[in-house]
Amino acid sequence: MQKLFKLSLIATVLLSTSCAIQPNKTQEITEPSGPKNIILMVSDGIGFNGWLAADYYQGLAGQQTYQVTRPDGTKPLVFGLAHSALNLVDEDGNTLARGADLSTVAGAVEQGYDPLTRWERFENAMLNDFTGSGSYTSYTDSAAAGTALMSGRKTAVGRVNMDWSNSEQFDTIAQIAMNEGLSAGTVTSVMVSHATPAAAVAHNVSRNNYAEIFNEMHDSGLSVIMGAGHPIYDASGQLKPQDKQTYKYVGGEQTYNALRANEKGSSAAYIESKSEFEALAQGQSLPERVVGIVRSGSTLQASRAGLNSANTPSGMAFNEGVPSLATMSLGALNVLNQDQDGFFAMIEGGAVDWMGHANNMPRFIEEQVDFNQAVDAVVKWVETNSSWDETLLIITSDHECGGIWGEGTWTNGQGGAVAMDRSKESLETARFNPAEDQFNAFLAVQNRGKGNIPGYQWASRNHTNELVPLWVLGKGADRFKEFSRTDPKAGQLWGEHYNWNGNYVDNTSVFQVMEAALLRSTAR
Repeated sequence: MQKLFKLSLIATVLLSTSCAIQPNKTQEITEPSGPKNIILMVSDGIGFNGWLAADYYQGLAGQQTYQVTRPDGTKPLVFGLAHSALNLVDEDGNTLARGADLSTVAGAVEQGYDPLTRWERFENAMLNDFTGSGSYTSYTDSAAAGTALMSGRKTAVGRVNMDWSNSEQFDTIAQIAMNEGLSAGTVTSVMVSHATPAAAVAHNVSRNNYAEIFNEMHDSGLSVIMGAGHPIYDASGQLKPQDKQTYKYVGGEQTYNALRANEKGSSAAYIESKSEFEALAQGQSLPERVVGIVRSGSTLQASRAGLNSANTPSGMAFNEGVPSLATMSLGALNVLNQDQDGFFAMIEGGAVDWMGHANNMPRFIEEQVDFNQAVDAVVKWVETNSSWDETLLIITSDHECGGIWGEGTWTNGQGGAVAMDRSKESLETARFNPAEDQFNAFLAVQNRGKGNIPGYQWASRNHTNELVPLWVLGKGADRFKEFSRTDPKAGQLWGEHYNWNGNYVDNTSVFQVMEAALLRSTAR
C-alpha cells in the first residue's frame, strides 16, 4: 500500500509540475513578434501591505512610475501573485520539516494558495509558525520561488533550478535567452550568489552552496553579474578580517583573485568601486562583460551599523561607499544593451526580505524605497533608450515575509500593537499568537502621511503564503490575463490604491510569459 501511495504521489507531482505549465510552442511562434528586451525586477519578501507601507511613506500610493499610465499611453497591468512551493512528504503523506533526510522522502505535494480557505482564519497564511514542523514547510523560500519565476517549474525549498528529488535540472529564462543569441545579466542588493540571482541561471541542490553557484553563474556566459558579498569589506564598507569563508559568495579565494586580475574569462571586466559603477550608469567605457562586487560583505545598506545619525527612516546615515540599486541597474542595462539582438535582465532588491525577518519596519521601508527608485531609473531608461513597444518590464516579489498587517488587526495579549524595542523578547511578544491574542479584522496598513511610518503590526518573523503584487508594462504584458484567477477579498483589502480587482496569477506564469515573449521575439 505504501509503495502504491508513493508511485501515485510522484506521478501526480510530475504531472502537475511539468506538463501543466508547459506553454504551447506552436502558438508562441505563430503569434506577432515579441519584445526585444525583457526586464524582471524582484523585491524580495514583500506583499501588498509591505508595498503599501513604503508607498505611503513616499506619498506615492498608486502613483509610482510603474503604477500610472506612461507618457506614450502605455498602461500598467496589476495582478496578485501566488508563490507556493512543494512540500516534501514521507510514505504516509506527512510533511517533512526543512532539512529532512532525503532517504525518508517519498514524494512532494504542492502547498497551493486557495482564496476560499485563506480568509477563514487569520493564521492560515502562516501555519508554519504554529505547526511545530519547522520552518519553510507551508510556504516557499527564495530558491524555490526564484526557480518558479525563472524556469516555470515548482520545486521544494532550498533547491535552485533542480526538481524536488535533486535529479533533474531546469532550463532558465536566462539560459534560453543566451541560447537564442541575447545577452543576460543579474543585479542584486545582497550577495551576488544569493538565491534569487542564482535562480536566474544556476542549478544546485542547495542555495547555500554559494561558491559553486557563483562559479556556475560566471561560467554560464552572463554578461552582467552585480551584487554584494565582497570578501574584504563589512556591511558598513569597512575593511574586515578575512578567512576562507569570506570568499564563498564570490566563488572562493582562487576565483576572487582571478577576477581581480581579470584572469577568469578574459572578456569579463571586474569592478568594485562606487565610481566604477557610476561610470557604467553614465554609459562610459562599457565592457562586453562585467562582474561588479560592491564594497560590502552582505547588503548595500540594510545591514550597515555604527554610522552617523541622519534623516532616514532608520535614523542612520547610509553607507556612502556603495552605489544604489538604481545606479547598478542603469550600468547593467547599458552593458546589456550593447547586444543588438536584445537582452534579459533580472534586478533584485534583496534585503527587503532581510528586514521583514527582522521585523524592522524603518529599514524595511528604506530597502523598498531603494527598490522603487531603481524601478524609476529603469522606467526612465526604457523610455529614453528603448520603448514599451520593444521592452517587457515585470515588477513583482517572490513571496511575503513578516506577515505585515495594519495596526489593530489583532489585540496583543501582552498589550501594544508593535514591539517596544528591538529586543528578542519584545519582538516575539508583539507577533501574533492564536493562543494568546484576539484577532479583530483583516486591516491594511494605515496611512500616516508622507515621511511617516504607517500603522502596522508584524504577525511573523517568517515567510508567509500571502499574495504579493505584480505590475507589468510593455510588449507582451497582456499575456498574463490568460493565467488569471480571482481572490475578491484580497482585491477589497488592497485594490483601492492600485486599481486592482483581486485577479492573480501563479508565479510559474512569469516564466511562461517571458518565454513566450522571448521565443516570439527571436522567431521574427
